[in-house]
Amino acid sequence: MGIPGKGSGSPDPAKSYGWAQADEATADYLKLIPELGLDRKLWPWAEEYVRYHAGRLLWDVDFLTRNYEFSSCLNIGGAPFVFEYFMKKAHPEVEVVSVDLYPDRFRHVERVLGIKVAQLDVERPCSAAAKMLGQFQCVVFCEIFEHLRIDLLKTMSFIRSLLNEDGFMYLTMPNGLGIDALGRIIWRGRTGPHPIREWSKLDNLGHMGHVREYSYIELRDVLVHCGFQVQRYQYRHNIGHSTLRDRSLRMLTRFIPKLGNEIVVVARSAKTNQSR
Repeated sequence: MGIPGKGSGSPDPAKSYGWAQADEATADYLKLIPELGLDRKLWPWAEEYVRYHAGRLLWDVDFLTRNYEFSSCLNIGGAPFVFEYFMKKAHPEVEVVSVDLYPDRFRHVERVLGIKVAQLDVERPCSAAAKMLGQFQCVVFCEIFEHLRIDLLKTMSFIRSLLNEDGFMYLTMPNGLGIDALGRIIWRGRTGPHPIREWSKLDNLGHMGHVREYSYIELRDVLVHCGFQVQRYQYRHNIGHSTLRDRSLRMLTRFIPKLGNEIVVVARSAKTNQSR
């Protein structure tokens, strides 16, 4: 497998890609939910998450394993552990560690999926996190950046410290300047998701909803400040909602990639790149 952008001084040109719903993979994981030991009140959320995000997570696993070589992977924000399931199913040889705020919500996930789960709040890491520093070839930070609410700069600096010498971070997040975000501004008068709904997730689910959705430029500035160098970035969108929507999205993002609704970034430690 090749390693795009490794040692490059600038990121690859931005492109836009699409991911589709994965009905078969969704059905497979839904069958596992009763075995994971989660509280019954969390079942509706977990099932809804799987139905919407399974295709995206399959895309993530395929992209990572086709383009990068790694034997250890840390996924931050594990629950409901769909990424872990797909990664272990496709590549059982990869050591997968998942970070979650409250692992007890899924009491049997380690046994069922064959992974390790570490209890850790990346926004307020405890002293026990020291043993994780510099340990991972691949740190996955998917759909988490927009949830951060305490200290963005300290959190991302901590994430960088988890990488080993040759490690990389794979990050995805909603695009604050994507076509759906712009439509939300125009038609709903909202600059982001509904604040009451998102903040209520702290009590209802045990984790924060979306605080703010950023543009690629804003993300890049934060990463550079925190010691990362972006090697690759691209835009992405979900296809399969309707024929008209899909055609419109494909046409728009073909000519204007930055209208894609999601951002995908691969970044390494700037010190690592400078030493090559």
